[in-house]
Amino acid sequence: MNQNERICHEKTPQGIQTALDTLAMRKPALSSLVSAFGPVLVAKAGLTARLSENEVNKPELPDSDWARFSKGVHLFAITGLMDFHQEFKQAAHMILPPIAEAFPSIRSDIDAIRRNIADNSLDAGDCVQAFVKNYTRNIAAFAARAGTRPDIFRFALAQIAEPFKEIQARAFAPLIEDHQWPHGHCPMCGSFPAVAGLIGEGEERWLQCSVCAHEWCFRRHTCPRCENKDQNYLEYFFDQDSPVKDGEGVSVCKVCNTYLLTIDLRKYIDPVNMDVAAMGMTGLDIQAREKGYSPQAEMLWNLME
Repeated sequence: MNQNERICHEKTPQGIQTALDTLAMRKPALSSLVSAFGPVLVAKAGLTARLSENEVNKPELPDSDWARFSKGVHLFAITGLMDFHQEFKQAAHMILPPIAEAFPSIRSDIDAIRRNIADNSLDAGDCVQAFVKNYTRNIAAFAARAGTRPDIFRFALAQIAEPFKEIQARAFAPLIEDHQWPHGHCPMCGSFPAVAGLIGEGEERWLQCSVCAHEWCFRRHTCPRCENKDQNYLEYFFDQDSPVKDGEGVSVCKVCNTYLLTIDLRKYIDPVNMDVAAMGMTGLDIQAREKGYSPQAEMLWNLME
């Protein structure tokens, strides 16, 4: 794999399901985790597969906007998020049921939100606008109408929106190819990575955004979260029980007390789904948390403990 290939992904619903089945067989202790959260990954991939980045309008940005970008302002903050209200109901129908199953403590809330969207008690356009514009009062009002809390309603909207952020990030990727991005947060949506991949002979590190799945190259020995470069405050340890030996590890920063899961993709022959691979590194998650570190970005399976 050369550096121009970036991360060799498996993103089809069928490929993700195969990766989930393989993970459950390789690490039986994680079977319940795979059963709970695997369907969410498959549902989101199914929705993303129905969308086309070719249908996303790509803006012509003036130099002033690129100047903002060069200073660390992510692209979606400049362009705004695509309008997905026409696909909103279908997205809710696909994504919310597995979310409800994955989070039993809020299942009734998620089901209530889904029903209100399905019967048009909640208008798709209003919901999308409230989420995109972060209209707190509107979100609170919609949550009350659905009989749930604003934080749960916002969480549901975020899960519905994620595939649309991913497809917009894919569409916008060519726009930033000639622009440097030396920052640890995502150049597309501004979120932090939850997992990184090492590729190439020089061990280039590519970060994957925890929200829109965009990937970007970032300095190998620098903390993405706080950009600390002092090696005395950076540590790396491996999963000694991993079948790929030192292929799965976690980097921790003692300045901001965060950790980042890391996969050495040179040890894998087939394409890897980074989310499934990260799910398989739950043991490292636990080790890092026990040492007092927090994830640089949450994954679904460690949102609620």
